Amino acid sequence: MRYQLTDGVNLEVIPTNKFNMNQILINFATPQTADNATARNLLANLLETSTNKYPTQTELADQLAKMYGAYVNMGVSRVGRLHCVRLKASFVNNELANEDLFQQLLALIQEMLFNPLVSDNQFDEATFARQAVNLQSTIKGYYDDKQFWAARRLLDLYYRDDSVMKIPSFGRAQAVNQLTPASVYQTYQRMLANDRVDIFFLGNIDEEQVKQAFAQLPFTPRPNADAQPEILYHQPLYRQVQRQVEYQPVSQAKLNIGYQLPLYSGTELYYAGIVFNDLFGGSPFSKLYVNIREQAGLAYYAASRLMPFNGLLSVQSGIDSKRAAQVEGLIDSQLADLQAGRFSTERFTEVQNGLANQYLSSNDLAGNILGRRLTNQLLGLPNQDEAAAIHAVTREQVVAVAKMMKKQAVYLLSGEN
Repeated sequence: MRYQLTDGVNLEVIPTNKFNMNQILINFATPQTADNATARNLLANLLETSTNKYPTQTELADQLAKMYGAYVNMGVSRVGRLHCVRLKASFVNNELANEDLFQQLLALIQEMLFNPLVSDNQFDEATFARQAVNLQSTIKGYYDDKQFWAARRLLDLYYRDDSVMKIPSFGRAQAVNQLTPASVYQTYQRMLANDRVDIFFLGNIDEEQVKQAFAQLPFTPRPNADAQPEILYHQPLYRQVQRQVEYQPVSQAKLNIGYQLPLYSGTELYYAGIVFNDLFGGSPFSKLYVNIREQAGLAYYAASRLMPFNGLLSVQSGIDSKRAAQVEGLIDSQLADLQAGRFSTERFTEVQNGLANQYLSSNDLAGNILGRRLTNQLLGLPNQDEAAAIHAVTREQVVAVAKMMKKQAVYLLSGEN
């Protein structure tokens, strides 16, 4: 059941006795800008590790330890153009604990969100400095992985120069130095006052109790609650494919390709796009995996990923740099096969069954359920039987999706100069 706690603050309660642990998800969403991603990531770290009542990470952890293994963590993500700060919490059912853990945990969540370690309109300087160093190290660490490096460089090449999509949801290491305890406190105030807030509770508890408890959190009405920002990202086609070769001392080259695929969650061919992606490169049954990696032996890995909020499908492969042109040509031929309908009914059925089973088994994880519910709520989509939607996809729809693919960017990280 869905409730509106105040303007722009929504609650969805999902009663179930399927899990031993109850789950809470609180999502703060606002359009990403050129400046806010890094600040909001650092903010999430600050809120997660200290409060005014529990000023150290150890003291906060001690409180959680008293709640039979409950946890609370915070992080950032992105849904299309929206930048999200998410609080996730989990705790044992009250019946198993023989005490009201829900009220205890909600009190701690309220302390974390509404009573951070702040004085004189800025975050505690020592805590801020420590978390800023940690964040900078974490972001730099991501790029030590050359597969991650190549994936990000492809996105830099694909997205237009003026697009905020070039900036990862976790921000940029160099931007951390521009932040101060006062500026991140201002980011906090804006988030608390203006962000759209979607709260989810999944578990075995009285629904009215959940509603009343969350209604006590001191959220204020959002000033622009009725304004629906553009969430899905659209980009005009380039006249020519954007290409870049970069040289680093790597033993395995990375060839990544970005295609515009204007398929978005909730659109008519969305599930056909999921099936297409699995046939192309998203599964062990895919053409990229079977024909390029297994049969031709030209890639250490070859896979595709559909990004249904951004109108983008990417291919990632690890190859011998001398064979880059050959591998790209073979990738092109796999796509051409799908565009011509050259895939067997047996393989098509295998992919459909595999995807449907994935959706069904994903319901065994509470986090997957909440993630889908959040996406649907942000986009205003109904919850539906996704396994049935996958089985309803036709071969003709997959071919139609394949023909929508437009190569836009090719990035090669080569070990040979």
